[in-house]
Amino acid sequence: MSVVFPSLAFFEALQAEMGAEKERFSRLGFFDTVFGIRVLGDGPPREFVLGFEVFDCVRVTEDVDGGVPDFVVEGPFAAWREMFDNIHALGAADTAHSLNTLTHFGEALRVRYDDPDGHDKMYRFAESIQEFLDLSARIAFEYPDGSRPPARRESEHVRRVGA
Repeated sequence: MSVVFPSLAFFEALQAEMGAEKERFSRLGFFDTVFGIRVLGDGPPREFVLGFEVFDCVRVTEDVDGGVPDFVVEGPFAAWREMFDNIHALGAADTAHSLNTLTHFGEALRVRYDDPDGHDKMYRFAESIQEFLDLSARIAFEYPDGSRPPARRESEHVRRVGA
């Protein structure tokens, strides 16, 4: 059964996938942050809050204003779609489509924060956040228009360096 991006069900599916990957995430170190994802498009933004403790995603909710996240990653639907299409096609984001690259200059995605510690957490936990988002390659999902991300290209192997 397919879920839709962006939706609460999409992030809950990522949460379930992370739960099955404790060893993978434990190798990356403790991951303690609460952050928001804001997808901009036609109409009101879609907002989600993701909470992480140690090696697990312990919270997935809607509405960034309902809590005080350390930071919010915000961008147009097209930028999110490009990143998730790349992840789905390759099994993990390539360097050009990593969250680190897409937020670095704030052109595709932006990091919003009220406290400099929040900004620091984005980059301190960037690898864990990317690994979490890369789990979307395992999820059957579609976009609001009914289209799906591209099929996985088995012949390519993605290797991120410094992502």
